[in-house]
Amino acid sequence: MIIGNSFSTTSPYLDYGTKNSSDKEDTVKTSQTSDDSSSKNDNKDKKNITQLSDEEKLQVAKLQQRDSEVRTHEASHMAAGAGLTSGADFTYQKGPDSKMYAVGGEVEIDTSPGRTPQETIQKAQQIKRAALAPSSPSPADLKIAANAASMEALAKAQMQQVQQDDSKVKNNNTKNPYNQDAYIPSTIGLF
Repeated sequence: MIIGNSFSTTSPYLDYGTKNSSDKEDTVKTSQTSDDSSSKNDNKDKKNITQLSDEEKLQVAKLQQRDSEVRTHEASHMAAGAGLTSGADFTYQKGPDSKMYAVGGEVEIDTSPGRTPQETIQKAQQIKRAALAPSSPSPADLKIAANAASMEALAKAQMQQVQQDDSKVKNNNTKNPYNQDAYIPSTIGLF
């Protein structure tokens, strides 16, 4: 997702929760029974882990693992991209224990070029480090790293062009005014 000069690194996490008709019914029942006593709904929503079936316990364990992976993934982006990244935004899923688990996330990274080619090179290198910081970068992370590598290569080419232009100007100033092909050395031997 592009916002201004920022790309979001999105982690394509799998949806470990199973959405079935009973989940929809629980949602509908909760909204339909809002006139009932709130303590009854509170007790229903706060399922104890011991009250869950084996399948629901497995689902909760998978959601907890995914939540940990998502948060670690996004934290590594933020740590490596400090100064260029925003805080993480998470996508949540409600588990059978009625807790919310992060199942996806993104961190925005400023990908605008620097004010100078040198600054752009440093920034591009930091963007690459931030995009590739997680142990298993997502396809979006890899794309951002590739774009940063292109930005770095362009800035290096600009720096090289400036150096070549400066060199040409310097060489033009030291040529013999009578013979354009003859080079006049800048220091002549001493007697």
